[in-house]
Formats: sequence, structure tokens, C-alpha cells
Amino acid sequence: MKHICCIVLCFCTSIGSYAQNFADYFQNKTLRVDYIFTGDATQQAIYLDELSQLPTWAGRQHHLSELPLEGNGQIIVKDLASKQCIYQTSFSSLFQEWLSTDEAKETAKGFENTFLLPYPKQPVEVEVTLYSPRKKTMATYKHIVRPDDILIHKRGVSHITPHRYMLQSGNEKACIDVAILAEGYTEKEMDVFYQDAQRTCESLFSYEPFRSMKSKFNIVAVASPSTDSGVSVPRENQWKQTAVHSHFDTFYSDRYLTTSRVKDG
Repeated sequence: MKHICCIVLCFCTSIGSYAQNFADYFQNKTLRVDYIFTGDATQQAIYLDELSQLPTWAGRQHHLSELPLEGNGQIIVKDLASKQCIYQTSFSSLFQEWLSTDEAKETAKGFENTFLLPYPKQPVEVEVTLYSPRKKTMATYKHIVRPDDILIHKRGVSHITPHRYMLQSGNEKACIDVAILAEGYTEKEMDVFYQDAQRTCESLFSYEPFRSMKSKFNIVAVASPSTDSGVSVPRENQWKQTAVHSHFDTFYSDRYLTTSRVKDG
């Protein structure tokens, strides 16, 4: 019986290893998928907005078909020909948080959502699912991505936003990349932004477990300019023109700063 168990275990391991060979299914590029999550507290829906291609893939290249963390949403990528799961990831969205508010009981809204997936070599089926806090399926949506589609927008090869590394420990395959965006800094304030970003970086790595894992991170400061200095504070009737349109008072909570414009750029 022990021998049989060993054979079965080895067989399963070999299947899993084969399924997770990145180069078999993906190119060293990123597929950016933009969705609109819509609805209210009683009914939700998912719509595809746009597909984009980015020059390189900085995500994981191993255990691709395994779910790294549980979330309130899940994306499954399947090879269209074989229907085999070749990539899987999870997320939690601002839209799903909003569904628990009183406003969601009275009106319907749409929220932008952007996800990064490895760029497939062959056509794939992408399935997006939203779950309730009790893991009940609220909405699901499937669509096909053909990598040679001429309408997939190529981004990241021109009009690059100025940036500077606060910490560069290695390449994207060996490190976790973290971007600090200049939200609410004008062109004239970029020196201040880089100073603030450096202080933020130093503060982050003064605490565990980040201190011990510092060599596993790259921190880049992105100098995205804003027309106005500062961010919007609706309760004080202050509305600013900023890089990512963030504001306080999200869900009418004074100190909650977010943006619903995640697709910009």
C-alpha cells in the first residue's frame, strides 16, 4: 500500500510540475485586463472594458495554477484548447466593500478594476468571479483572450512617467516590486516627493518582517505630476486635480482615502 501511495504521489507531483512550466503557456509580457464591476446590494455584474499589453511580466512564474491567498474575488485563466487551468489569482475590490454600505441599498454604481496577468502564447479563457463574505458566488464572467488581437493596446513602451529607484535589490523575477506614486505633488514639488518617498522607504524597512526581507524588494518612486497640490477633501468642499483623482471621505468616512479611477495611465 505504501508503494502505491508513493507512486500516486509522484504521479500527481509530476502533473503539477508540468502544468506550472511558465514558458509552456506564457510570454515574458503582462496582460492588463480592465473590468467594470457594477450593481447594488442585491444584484451585481462584471463587464470587460479593455485589454492592454505591457513589456514584461514581474509576477510569479511558479505554482501558477495554485491560489496564493483567499479573497472576495478570483480569476482563473484556462488554455482554450485543453481547458486546463494555467493561472489563478485572487483579489478583494473596493466595489465589494461598497456593497456593504447603506448607499448600495439605494443605488447602483460601476467601479473600475484593473488586474495584471501573464501574457498567454495561445488563446485563453479568463473567468472572473465575485464572492460574498460567506463565499457565495455573486457574479461571474467569462471571456476569451486571443494574444494576437490587434485591439490589445500596447502600453509601457513610450510616454514613460519619470521614476527613480529608492531601493533596487535585483530584477523583477527575484524581487517584489513596490511603486510609490506621487499623488498630489505638482511638477515643482517633485524634489519634495522623492524626499518623502525615501523617508517612506526607510520607515518601511525599519520594521520586521520587512527589515529581514529588504533584499527581496525593489521600491520605485513614480513622479506622476498633479495640476494641484494636495488631495481632495469633499467634506471641506476641496476638490483638486490630481494624478490618480484620490479623495478622502470614501463611503462618507472622514479618513478613508481611495480612488475609483484605477485605470488612468
